[in-house]
Parts: sequence; structure tokens; C-alpha cells
Amino acid sequence: MSESPENKARYVLERCADCDECRTMMTDVCPFFQELYRLFDDMQETGRSPGSKDLRLMVDRCNFCALCPCPEIRNRILDAKSSFIERDKMSPALKIIQDVEKWAGKMTRVPSLANLLLQGRLASNLLKKSAGLHPDRDIPRIPEQDLDSWTRKKGIADTSCADTPGAALFAGCSARFFFPEAARAAVGILQRNNISVYYPEQNCCAMPVMLEGDRDLTLKMMQRNLESLTRTLDAGHDIVCSCPTCGYMFRELLREKAYYSREYQEAAGANDTYMLVPRDNRPPPMDQREHKRLLRMIYGSIFKDDGLFSVFPAMQRIRVAESVYDMGEYLLGLYKKGSLDTDMAAVNKRAAYFPPCHLRKQGIGSPYVQLLKLIPGLEVQEIKGSNLCCGMAGIMGFKQDFHQPSLEMGRPLMQKVQDMQPDILLCDCLSCRLQFSHNLSIPLAHPLEVLYEASRKR
Repeated sequence: MSESPENKARYVLERCADCDECRTMMTDVCPFFQELYRLFDDMQETGRSPGSKDLRLMVDRCNFCALCPCPEIRNRILDAKSSFIERDKMSPALKIIQDVEKWAGKMTRVPSLANLLLQGRLASNLLKKSAGLHPDRDIPRIPEQDLDSWTRKKGIADTSCADTPGAALFAGCSARFFFPEAARAAVGILQRNNISVYYPEQNCCAMPVMLEGDRDLTLKMMQRNLESLTRTLDAGHDIVCSCPTCGYMFRELLREKAYYSREYQEAAGANDTYMLVPRDNRPPPMDQREHKRLLRMIYGSIFKDDGLFSVFPAMQRIRVAESVYDMGEYLLGLYKKGSLDTDMAAVNKRAAYFPPCHLRKQGIGSPYVQLLKLIPGLEVQEIKGSNLCCGMAGIMGFKQDFHQPSLEMGRPLMQKVQDMQPDILLCDCLSCRLQFSHNLSIPLAHPLEVLYEASRKR
């Protein structure tokens, strides 16, 4: 008999509380840890074990910002979420809104009508109520032309583009359906640097549905992306992500535990005594990479390829993960090789830049800060803080029961921005843009938009 979702959530509660490190580190900003320690303290005081409803609320409070130090706990939280959904089912409304690609894709076919419904007070309130969204949340406007339509018109989605190796753009749902100007800027910058651009077949990276615990849909979305991205690599393209959450999904979560697989261990030349794990986050080719040695007798029974995406071939996951670049990282690489066009017009503004959580977790620094400093007249100040998060978490911030925790999680960041008083706030996460626009009245942009405009006006 499989383990109950309550027991899976209870394991998380006991393991986290036993460590206790995050009580001082995360409880001020993280809704999950606030709930976890509330339950733990109640257990200590009353001796009562938390019930199913409390345990479900606890795991539902995790928005997978990945700022906490334990990947294993994050994975167990997702496993508990999925087990609750598999047993108790998902509400019809949530099943609709979690699939951003499906509902937003339909609305982009009739943008005028969609905006009339979404932006009008009466119709919008009725839709929010029926979908379980908070009434105070603004729904982003649907653009007149979505990104998929624009790429087809530009000819860069045509399969003939796959024959010319260059950069293949994975844009993410927010850019595809709400803020296509960010992805169009990515295309413009690449083309201005004489790089052939291909817009491959793609669907949602699966982060929103994974956060809601829909394991089956997560795997279906990932399978389609894996197949498309593998074909793209076979054609000789680099894969670049203008969305840091998509990049985090492909670069980190997709390959998680894959290096422990039998296939990789055989390819790396491991033996009965030692397992081999790459030292670098983006390792060189197999015959050139250095490995850490792990004693198999100790770690062999612990480190296994048994994560969410282990149903897919380990070497395929590793190949895709190691071949995906963040767009800022990719452009900075061109600059360091001396092949990036840096002839840009002046932008006389004071900009604050927030490096989003899922970018920070990729371990590539803040490439956009270095790129933005190439623009004459632009003063750039990075917003620093290891635990800062906007709190939006995609659709989670729209939900009735997560709206207030979302705002509380993002409050320290919003205060920092207000204290800086910039002319413009820059962030490469478009989910963060939704949260910033809800809380602040400062102009917002993706760094790529500013870089592209500066290059166009020179």
C-alpha cells in the first residue's frame, strides 16, 4: 500500500523541524515555513498531531522559490502535493487556471473580447470568483498579437530555420501570451548580432502545473518539450531561455539526480568502488570533465535517479540540461568572446535590477547587470538579498488563499525597491513583473527590452 499524503507531509514537518535551521533563516519571508513552525510549535505545546487539512495547507504554501537549502525537502513537498491531488482530485477551476498555455492561448485568438471580459469590473469579478482567484488581483491584458503568431509571421518558427544552426529561443508562457515584447527583444538582439534565430515547437515548461501537484500533466508537458529540444540540439542549435523559471526547470530540475543513473555512471567510467558526479554545474564534454568521487558503499543506496523526471532517459535529460543557456548568460558569453555588438545609444536613467530566485539558483551570477552597464548613461544598481523573493509564484499569487501570503513574502523586496527610488525597475522574470506591477507604480521592463532599445536607437 502506498504511503498516504498525510504521512509524506508529516515526514517533511518532522525532518524540517528536527533541523530547525530555517526557523531563523526563512520564517520571516516564507509562507511554507511559517505554517510548518506553527504546526510544530502547536504539537510541542499540546501534543496533538496536525490533521490532514493543516498538513495539506502546509505543503500548499510552498511556491518552490528554491531559496531554502534542501532540495530533498522541496522534492518531498512536491511529492506530498501530488499525492493529495491524486487522492482528493483537483477542483475543476484550478485544473483550468493551472494550464496557463491552454486558457491564455484561447484568449489570444480573440484579444479584444478577452480584454473586455478580463478588464471589465463586473465580468472580471465573476470570472475571478468562479475560478478561485482573489478579487484584488489584476489580470494581465492580452496583447493584440501573441508571440507564437509573431514568430510565424517573422518566419522564425518555420522548420526550415532549423537547418541553419544558431540560437533556439524558449520563451515561456508569460512572454508568449502576456508580455511578448520581452521575447521579441531577445530575437532582435540575437539577429542584430548576426545570429540565426529559431523558435522551436514548445509548450509550458511545466512549472505551474508541477507547483499545483499535477504530476501527470507535468510529465506530459515535459515529454513534449524534451522531444522538441532534443530535435533542436540535433540540428546544431544552442537553446536560450529568456525566462529564468524555464531555465531553472530545464537546467536544474530536469537533470536532478540523473548523474546517479546507471547510464551516466557507465558513461563516466565509474566502478564498483566509486560513483562519479561532475564537479562543474555546466561540465565540459565527457572526456574532459572532472568528477567528484563518492564511495559507493556509503552513497550507492542513497543517491539514486528516482526523482520526478526519472521516467525519461537520464542521458537525454542531461544532454538537454547541459545545453540550455539563460539569455543573459548567452549574451555575456558573446561579449567575453568579443562578438557582441556593444554600440548602443545612451539611456540616461537610474535602474534597479532584481535577479529573480530561479536565476540565482542556477549559479550563473547576474549576467544582465554586466550587460546593462554597457549602455551609456544607464546607472544600474542590483537589489541584493539572498532570501528576497517577490512571492508571486506564477498562478499561485492569483489564488484566493495564497494572495495575502504572496504579498507578505514580497513585502521586504517591495520596500527595498521603494527605498531605492529608481526611474525604472528591471527584472527578467515576468511573473515577478506581475507582482511588482500589483505593488508598485514604477515603470517595469525586462533587461532585454532596455538592451534592445539602446541598440536600435544608436
